[in-house]
Amino acid sequence: MGQRNLTVDWRAEYARKQVSASEAAASFQSGDHLWLPPAHASPEILTALAERRDELRDVEVRGVIVPDTGWYNQESMAAFQIAPQFATPFDRDAVQARIADYHPYWLVGIHKALDARRGEGEAWAIDKIQITVSPPNEQGYVNCGGSLWDAVTTSRRAATVIAEVTPSVLPAEGDGWLHVSELDYIVVTDRDVTPDVELPPPYPEDEALGHYLSEIVQSGDTIQIGVGEHTRNTVLGGAFDEKEELSYYGELTVQGCVPLAERGVITGRNSALHPGEFTATVIGNTRAEREVMAGNPYYQMRDIEYLLDPRNIARNENFVAINGALRMDLSGQVGVHTIGPEIVAGVGGHLAFALGAYLCPTGRYVAVMPSTGLAGTASNIVPRFEEGQIVTVPREISDTVVTEYGIARLLGKTVRQSCEELIAVTHPDFRAELRNAMKTFYYPAGYKQDFK
Repeated sequence: MGQRNLTVDWRAEYARKQVSASEAAASFQSGDHLWLPPAHASPEILTALAERRDELRDVEVRGVIVPDTGWYNQESMAAFQIAPQFATPFDRDAVQARIADYHPYWLVGIHKALDARRGEGEAWAIDKIQITVSPPNEQGYVNCGGSLWDAVTTSRRAATVIAEVTPSVLPAEGDGWLHVSELDYIVVTDRDVTPDVELPPPYPEDEALGHYLSEIVQSGDTIQIGVGEHTRNTVLGGAFDEKEELSYYGELTVQGCVPLAERGVITGRNSALHPGEFTATVIGNTRAEREVMAGNPYYQMRDIEYLLDPRNIARNENFVAINGALRMDLSGQVGVHTIGPEIVAGVGGHLAFALGAYLCPTGRYVAVMPSTGLAGTASNIVPRFEEGQIVTVPREISDTVVTEYGIARLLGKTVRQSCEELIAVTHPDFRAELRNAMKTFYYPAGYKQDFK
């Protein structure tokens, strides 16, 4: 395990620790556990590791995103047990094919069993961690740039730290610094970690979603916006452009958040927890946004174990957590990462922010989703969840739901009242069906009621 030692000649140590990707991969032994913080996986290092499939057995790899570097096949399963925590286009097919073993995970208490020293059988030892960082500064510190997550905190738990160093990681202010003396293997690459992405056009319902969000969010609020096409498009569509003195405390940003700060919409001046800061563990979704963020003390990177603790989230005032959902049932249960039993995403920070907003005396949790899916042929609000559907947010803390048809306010409502609220924001084509389901499930048999 790398130990910080500021008295060493860091330049000599940096040179001594430099190895090739293959040499770093050669450090793995059968049975090792590898941790990959989100957005830190190095294709070069992991490809070299995957090429050792004939030499290794039972190497377990966990990460929110585990890219396919040649190990998503049955021939590699004896060597590598891959456990993604967020089904993405990189690993979703492998999860569905059961080649990868999905790891339920919500970014809070990431290594609780290990920290609590629960022992073998409960604690997942971190034999290796692979992170991606900037070249060192004059004091010998590397930086995680615009994607911090738990890279620093978990590096200090790990037995071995393997660092990919690339100049495309632009150093950011905050918690993302590690000293060269804390690294064990250094692989220098020129990989570009901040490519620009061409965005698809917005969906027809995004304008209405943004309109209703703009009614909910008030000037002076502290906001969090979750990843997703609809949440991103509400920002890009101007949902918050006319607000003043917003603060930001979030897991990550969607494209357009940094420009809101640069235009003076997000200032942080009213933040109860971090006044004068823009606070997140991922900041910047394009090269231009990362360049604005880099080295700017206004943008502060906070590690995910602090940032997503619901107790810390609740310390904000007038906090509005805005996150995308996949589906809901009439009682108010929220599904975020599965359609029935099929895993299509991950929980991420959704539950943490829902809990934090609920615990915040002036907080509000907002679930955002279009009213229909499958090209308009299915309602995203259903009578009851089908067998196998995973509930992410229980109905007991469901709060506010936004579709293109309006705002449903569920907090403090009975089940029947929640049904009425949700039916009102459902696509008109499905309202009669849902009213009949409400009568069947939530009223006595034979009850006579004029359902509109």
